[in-house]
Amino acid sequence: MPLQPDIQRDSRSLLVATNRERNELGYFSDVRAEETAYLRTVVGIPPGHNPGDAPKYSDNPNPKKHFTIAEEQELKGKEAFLRELKAQLRALPPEQREVTLFVHGYFNGYSDSVFRGAQLFSDFDTPGVGVVFSWPSAGRPTGYTYDRESVLFARDSLEEVLRTLSQAGARNVLIMAHSMGGLLTMEALRQIEMTNPNWAHRNIASVLLISPDIAVDLFKEQLDRVGRLPSQFVVFTSGSDKALRLSSLINSGTDRLGLGNSSAELSEYPIIFVDVTDFNDDAKNSHFVVAESPALIALFNGAANHEEFAQGRSRTVLDTMTDRTVQLNKSVIYQLGPEEDQSELR
Repeated sequence: MPLQPDIQRDSRSLLVATNRERNELGYFSDVRAEETAYLRTVVGIPPGHNPGDAPKYSDNPNPKKHFTIAEEQELKGKEAFLRELKAQLRALPPEQREVTLFVHGYFNGYSDSVFRGAQLFSDFDTPGVGVVFSWPSAGRPTGYTYDRESVLFARDSLEEVLRTLSQAGARNVLIMAHSMGGLLTMEALRQIEMTNPNWAHRNIASVLLISPDIAVDLFKEQLDRVGRLPSQFVVFTSGSDKALRLSSLINSGTDRLGLGNSSAELSEYPIIFVDVTDFNDDAKNSHFVVAESPALIALFNGAANHEEFAQGRSRTVLDTMTDRTVQLNKSVIYQLGPEEDQSELR
């Protein structure tokens, strides 16, 4: 079903891969599927959406208020997905032929994952092709253990997707993973490295872990197996992350990577740590400050558009972020003139 003309301008086209089973109504559920389904999807974004607003949706959606699945076409397997991805990349200017893969976290239904991906791609104005991997989270608060097992179940499916993305001829492939999606991403990369050493460094330009729900000792083991990391590897942390504090309690007090307590312990690895705790009050969700802080989003987008940050660099969402991750505070000062109010970005 095509988009209505009056909302065509407020949409985001993306590709979706999922190992969720469809239920009796035809919707992708929390049930784990043995095969991966691939789709071309257009998400309608309400005209009043502001950067940092979490997606709102309804069983009876109003396109002027809610995120919607405006168009959907299931592709016939991995080969059809690869053909579609190549075609979308070829239609772009060479400098924009990039792929950004979003891997969602715990407590996300299918709609949550697709709409969140569309929100991120739209708010950060990512060039290239956006892809969402939707693994079978239970989509409910009591499903933590189920979700951890679904992460393990989804490793093969995500590996298939990653290998397919690497074959599309994109100039850059980057992974943006949130929360438990970071655990899944690291497990899939670790698994690939067991048969193809240094695959991640050769095929993935950037990895961004946002509030990763991973035990620090497990993360070190994963890093050691992956070996040579992609050239850009960034971890966003927040000491005010309530969800990760609860996860630490549930997991026998183990330190969670996304809390940022162990950056010094991991200093031997070529990782950039970015602490966004100061932006927590600006976001409605302490577990996803990067996606829901209007100030942080404005900071990232503004720096990417500035000549000093953008010259000679790809405008992927991760480049947009990592240009400032090394000197986050300096970039805030840099963007604002001496007479402007810097408190608005804090």
